[in-house]
Amino acid sequence: MRFRADHIILAGLAFLSAALVPLHAQQQKQDDGKVRLISAQSAQLIEENGQNYRKVIGPARFLHNDTYLLCDTALWNVNTNIIDAIGHVRIIQDQTQLSSETLQYVVDDNMAKFRGSLVQLEDSDKNTLRTRYLDYNTKDSVAIFQDGAAMRDKDGQIIESLYGTYDSKAKLFVFNDQVNMYLDTTFVKTSRLEYRSDLSTAYFGYNTDMWQDDKMLSAHDGWYDRNQEVFFFRRRVHVLSTDQETWADSLYYFRDRNDAELLGNVELMDTTRNVFALAGRFQY
Repeated sequence: MRFRADHIILAGLAFLSAALVPLHAQQQKQDDGKVRLISAQSAQLIEENGQNYRKVIGPARFLHNDTYLLCDTALWNVNTNIIDAIGHVRIIQDQTQLSSETLQYVVDDNMAKFRGSLVQLEDSDKNTLRTRYLDYNTKDSVAIFQDGAAMRDKDGQIIESLYGTYDSKAKLFVFNDQVNMYLDTTFVKTSRLEYRSDLSTAYFGYNTDMWQDDKMLSAHDGWYDRNQEVFFFRRRVHVLSTDQETWADSLYYFRDRNDAELLGNVELMDTTRNVFALAGRFQY
């Protein structure tokens, strides 16, 4: 490696003239799509194997797509327009924050690639997602995670899955494959779950099972309203407990009252009383 004679050293909070913008322009739209270095301790131009780099020593702060990239150290490949950030890495866009120890930012694709033992995403409602593999598009404000992730919402509810997405603009988490949702006394397992963080509502997909105490419920569609503490299930609803077995077209479960309302082609079989009942509506 050799250092070019025109390398530039920055001290303290001095600005790099070729890359910095005035403070009053930091919040403006960047229609040209260029990355700007806002501040750093020092920076130097390096040439290695025919590639030109800007080595930035921080704390460093970049701005792109109205998104801030903060890190301890960054190596910016000028030829490929890729920034490798290391140490206390954070992406801040509006009220969404992502953090890890390392990050590769592909500027031309607007893609921040987080990899490491702990990658964390926190939205404006303090819902926190943790994983080891996450890509975040700073232009579309969409994250894609895989290889396992868990999200704790602001109320302590936990949702985990193998992979999924988060849309910051829509405030929508989507969990796919081996999805588990944990409440204090309730466990839900499903193939797909959509969580609207602004509504605190979870929507279940096909093959949904729920367990509570000695009861198990199965259905193929449903939702859970966290604010109202209400579950709703439909499509081949089946409830099984130690003494009873019930079928229905749909079911409401009011968690705070521990009450249930079954609707449409309700069948109830009680083995303790040797009772079998049919109804269009049943309250339990």
